[in-house]
Amino acid sequence: MKLKSLYTIALTLLGIGALASCEDSTSPIGGSLMSGDVTITADTLEMKLAAASILEEDFDSRTQSKLLGRINIPEYGSLDCSFVTQLLPATKMNIPDSIKVGDVDSLRLILKVPRGSLTGDSLAPQQLKAFRLTKQLPSDINSGFNPEGFYDPQNPIGVKSYTLSALSMNDSMFKIGSDIRIPVMMPKKMAQELFTAYRDNSEIFQWPKTFAEYFPGIYVQQNFGNGCVGVISGLEFYLYWHYDKQVYQKKDDDSDEYHYVPVETRDSVCLLASRPEVLSANRVEYKISDYLQDMADNGKSVITTPGGYHVKINFPAKELIEKYDKDLYTSAVVSKLTFKIPAKPVNNDYDLPCAPHLLMVKSSEREEFFRENKVPDDKSSFYAPYDEESGSYKFNGMRDYILGLLEKGEITSEDTEFSLIPVIVSTESVQQYYSDPVIYVTGCSPYIGRPTMTELDTDHVTICFTYSRQTIQ
Repeated sequence: MKLKSLYTIALTLLGIGALASCEDSTSPIGGSLMSGDVTITADTLEMKLAAASILEEDFDSRTQSKLLGRINIPEYGSLDCSFVTQLLPATKMNIPDSIKVGDVDSLRLILKVPRGSLTGDSLAPQQLKAFRLTKQLPSDINSGFNPEGFYDPQNPIGVKSYTLSALSMNDSMFKIGSDIRIPVMMPKKMAQELFTAYRDNSEIFQWPKTFAEYFPGIYVQQNFGNGCVGVISGLEFYLYWHYDKQVYQKKDDDSDEYHYVPVETRDSVCLLASRPEVLSANRVEYKISDYLQDMADNGKSVITTPGGYHVKINFPAKELIEKYDKDLYTSAVVSKLTFKIPAKPVNNDYDLPCAPHLLMVKSSEREEFFRENKVPDDKSSFYAPYDEESGSYKFNGMRDYILGLLEKGEITSEDTEFSLIPVIVSTESVQQYYSDPVIYVTGCSPYIGRPTMTELDTDHVTICFTYSRQTIQ
């Protein structure tokens, strides 16, 4: 443990008397009550942590974002991503009663990929296959889920060749379009069956559970191609139909007369979609590279996504409390505790970045944290964004954690053993009348956005511990 800086500010309170009266008399009562020294201590400690890279092959992959594609990176390894999802139906079909089943043209699955949300070569040719699930997905599904037996591999409902380049867009969409859309044509029979079921006012569309019994969901796999992995932000099924629209236009003759002409018009409506209300999970097959494995075996702290390595550390809470035991157990008040870890991307030719956020959670509570959809509480779990400017993750607001240990007294290994896990954090800003907006964390789940490689420098972490103590005279 190295003491990087220490400063102590001594404030001597001289006692403030009452304002002088007309007789210029003062009272010594207030001064005698407030006499004493207040010492504010702020220690910035540079320390070496006990840390280890932990390989976890299967993880909770239930998330609204989906990954699709394959990629091989020498420093990273090989990644193969596909996904399964249940579907949320519209409660009713907003189509005019005049439209009959014979007017239905098609049903299309639309996959939306935000522009730039990919890793690898956007021009790499790829092909996907979509399958209709034949039975219900398990509720405890994870990244190692094997879809065999849940679909018929000989009967895909859609096949589509595509690239994730925006160059295929027309000029207007290239300028204003935020998504690259992959349309996958579904069987016309499926479109007509769905249309007929809605027309019959079937109860299967009233609840997600009843619809899942009728249509368990879909499985989308990468059938062909390598070199690119994209993030699917949206998945929707659109029903298309045609009808004759009466258009008032000029006659094709020399007269200036107008008449109504039937013009075939097409329209569409979204009937099914993947939404947070239904089960959705990624299937991730990630083979760690020898390069990363050697780093972990040689004591480097390495974190990867999606899946792979996370880091386990032993936070030196006991040493902090022992060092300041005399002050903390008298009249000291803990003001602040922060923890900063230097970090950098692992060198690679694909510009894989660091994980955008890290969750620091007690290892004994890690599985429960994600299973119960908890958010960081600043007592046993904390989060920090990656700061590119300083090249570090800084965990603020650890004051309640150290106060809890002081109150507890006896410290065990469960109190100090933490896991550092890459996560995606959802926040909500609430405007205050007389102060800056307050940011609330509304969601925290394992990060599955794109491949990342992070090397933590656990040999040079920084802990800033601030507390004050008053000596009464």
